[in-house]
Amino acid sequence: MIIFLYGADTFRSRRFRQELQDKFKRDVDPGTISLSIINGQTASLSEITNQLGSGSLFVKKRLVIIEDIFKNKKEKIFTELTDYLKKIDKKKTDTDNVILFHDEEAGSLKTGPKKLMSLLLKQPYTQEFKPLNKNQIASFIKNEVKLYKKQIFLPAAKELSERTGEDLWLISRTIKKLSFATSETEITIANIKNMVPGSYDENIFSLTDALSAKNKKIAALRLEEQYQAGLSDEYILSMLIRQFKILLQIKSGLEANLSNSELTAKLKLHPFVIKKGTEQAKNFELLALKSYLNQLINLDKKNKTGHGDIKTELVLLISHL
Repeated sequence: MIIFLYGADTFRSRRFRQELQDKFKRDVDPGTISLSIINGQTASLSEITNQLGSGSLFVKKRLVIIEDIFKNKKEKIFTELTDYLKKIDKKKTDTDNVILFHDEEAGSLKTGPKKLMSLLLKQPYTQEFKPLNKNQIASFIKNEVKLYKKQIFLPAAKELSERTGEDLWLISRTIKKLSFATSETEITIANIKNMVPGSYDENIFSLTDALSAKNKKIAALRLEEQYQAGLSDEYILSMLIRQFKILLQIKSGLEANLSNSELTAKLKLHPFVIKKGTEQAKNFELLALKSYLNQLINLDKKNKTGHGDIKTELVLLISHL
């Protein structure tokens, strides 16, 4: 069986993947000796086939999870893997094994990756996780609050959504914090305003201002101020990622000769955010913005999987300006 989970909404895709892992552990392999997770960015075909072939005397079925295969820089892996998966399907062998591919959106692909993507998209167990719209996020917040036996009404859900930049990872962690912070059954707007900093915190703009000016001293100072204010790794990373995504969108718009009003309409952002973002984006090259964003996304992934000292990594990123 081949399962393919992909899309920009990594929170819901990772949660669904965890549910599949838990089900495999519960129904097939309580000791998880037949579960393997492979880094697809560096994987070779032999590494994948070895994991699929290393069965256990006690557990015949294996679950092999391959992460981020479309970030692999070796072109031949895609052709080899496509051919291998076709053979499995044709011969109907290894039917007890489960191969789970988990990727974010792959973007523009070359010939080899396109063939693998085409094959995976044809599988019956394929699911795309697109970003939620505002109404869906409000619904997500209501359901997430129920996990803690709390309730939240629409105005408060919208307030939380605005203050977290509609980041489901941050929303989930914030709801947990809010739920344990109050003995009341309802999470109110007042709770949110008291405990959740606004998305457009001036310190975040100050930090990205310093980054755009390549002022290491000020950038390091602004970062430390964020931590001194009690903000978590998760919040700081989330806001930086959001800000650099905005800067990248604005930079692309500026290169297409869009005006501020056109950018505001196109990106559906507050004019203040567009104005500040335009000032900062002019100090970056497009490739530099992509590089910073990729580094921050990788740090966020490390943080979500429990690896790395995020504050140290951010300080190192600043030092390499």
